Amino acid sequence: MGCCNDRPITAAAAATKAYAGVRAFIEAGKSIEDTFQVVARWQGHASDVLYASQRHQKQKNPFKTLVFSGSVEAEAAQMFAAKKRVEQQRKELITLLKYAYGNEGVAEYRQCVKDVTEQRQREVYAQQEAKDAAVKSTWIVALLGIAGWLISIIVKAVMNKG
Repeated sequence: MGCCNDRPITAAAAATKAYAGVRAFIEAGKSIEDTFQVVARWQGHASDVLYASQRHQKQKNPFKTLVFSGSVEAEAAQMFAAKKRVEQQRKELITLLKYAYGNEGVAEYRQCVKDVTEQRQREVYAQQEAKDAAVKSTWIVALLGIAGWLISIIVKAVMNKG
């Protein structure tokens, strides 16, 4: 799985491909175990789409807004479309699972969703957020170092004049 794709569009493409596999498995009457392995793969990619979208909303980068201001609307439209595609796939998947495996199949699917989401949050997403925090900390330390250096230059200049 393409864990933690920063771009919802990439994750959406992977989710769509996995979703096609799920449909094919259900329509071919594959075993429930085989089908749910593919469902788990789709759910992982769908989770990436939703996480990337949430992460993008959390990260407001003023430089990106200034430099790429013309593409903000296009990027927002792509993210919206990716989220809606995953939501539609989820609805269709529940309907397919209900027809193929009954309410028990849907209950298994929902448990699968819960398990994958919890695992992703614990492992992959926590790593990504730790990486983001490290990058931010590095920038803060660098900017504080530059500020300290500038203050020392100003203090030396004032002392030399006085």
